[in-house]
Amino acid sequence: MIMIQNKTNFLIFLLACNFLFWQTSLFAQKASESHLKSDIKGEIRKIFGQVSGAMNGKEFGELPEGVQIIRVKGCTGLKICQGKLEIRVDTWADDKGLLERFGECREMFGKRLVAAINGSFYSSRGVLGPVVSDGTLPQNIRQIPGSLSRCFVASFRATKNRQYWYLGETSVKGAELLRYGFKEKGWFNVPEIFGRIDQLLGGGGWVLRSRHDVHRESYERQRFLFRREDQTSRHTIIAQDSDRNLYLLVFEEGQNLHMIARTLVKEPVFSKVKDAIFLDGGASSAIVLNQKYLVSPLYVIDKARFSAIQVFISDAKW
Repeated sequence: MIMIQNKTNFLIFLLACNFLFWQTSLFAQKASESHLKSDIKGEIRKIFGQVSGAMNGKEFGELPEGVQIIRVKGCTGLKICQGKLEIRVDTWADDKGLLERFGECREMFGKRLVAAINGSFYSSRGVLGPVVSDGTLPQNIRQIPGSLSRCFVASFRATKNRQYWYLGETSVKGAELLRYGFKEKGWFNVPEIFGRIDQLLGGGGWVLRSRHDVHRESYERQRFLFRREDQTSRHTIIAQDSDRNLYLLVFEEGQNLHMIARTLVKEPVFSKVKDAIFLDGGASSAIVLNQKYLVSPLYVIDKARFSAIQVFISDAKW
């Protein structure tokens, strides 16, 4: 569990708890029984979202070239530039949260490791989607891919060990991801794929494709069935622009996928963004930057589990 770092945050936390109990009583009087649960859950998330925002780090030291902090109304995240940074899919089997796991990896990899964002959906048995890490299938977790086609973020290694980033969709599972034919069986957001597969994390659905709002596909074709109270929870979004840069974003509670798509199209900072997918959201959404939370856990407990996308300083020559 995360410690409340100062008296101000602790006071906010206590006030939030008191307000929560008052709101619960108020909702019980005015809300219909069918919507009571979702209304209360939405208010809980809103309150703890305010607590989480107060806990977010403000100073992160000097950032490496190619890393930019993104802050727009209702959204916080990172823009990372292809050629300057690399991504890596990290997996772990125990109940460590994102920050604790980041600290472990920082000891292994050193200061080349810059940031991380929570990964794919999971159950107590493992990750609910395809995973490739460092060019192979990780053995420390169980992959539980579904029967329907799901979105992914991936990287491929080409000449001079350069890493190229892609978003896409596939129903290919397991070892098939490592075979050459995956390039033909999967759908990618660019026509030409360079190199051999390096990293892949899947299991999500569409938000934006070619700057068009296609979030309905995630409901109708990909069969994501969000409960009413979860539609406006936090959302972890991975987006890519026309320069092939990636955006690792967390949208705050109170926004649905349509609102997120609209923000990605209308906000000037996202003017080049073409495609976007979502990964696991809700209480799992968090971002770590230089061993501090850029986006803190929603319920003051780090619930990111089993997978993450890490950001490294690149040592490849471009």
